[in-house]
Amino acid sequence: MQLVVGVFLFVMGIGIAGIWTIDIIKNPEIDRSRGLARARDRVGSVMLPHWIAEYATALLCLVGGAALVLGWTSTPWSSVVPIALGALGYTSLNSLSWVLADRSRLSYGVPMAIGLVGALVGILLLLSGSLL
Repeated sequence: MQLVVGVFLFVMGIGIAGIWTIDIIKNPEIDRSRGLARARDRVGSVMLPHWIAEYATALLCLVGGAALVLGWTSTPWSSVVPIALGALGYTSLNSLSWVLADRSRLSYGVPMAIGLVGALVGILLLLSGSLL
């Protein structure tokens, strides 16, 4: 189970970072004219705090996934796993509201739903003692 959850976390980390990088570069609804630190979406929300949270989640998933895949379950690195699963669950659920608010973003909802379900399964495995 450690290998499956580890690979899942690693893939989700790459996916989160990849999707956000593409979105930051190509999304016409993001005003980057004053630089990335001051970028805003179409309703005026500042994007930087959200981007930091998303990339931090991606990094946590990569580190937690690597810890599980490499068998570092008895090291301090394994403590990243529950944090990564919690962050992934939160960002997936929170981002689903963004998809539900605008049906044109429905294609984004599939990986978010997968992230949410996977995070919940991982948390249940942690709580049952089957993961670490």
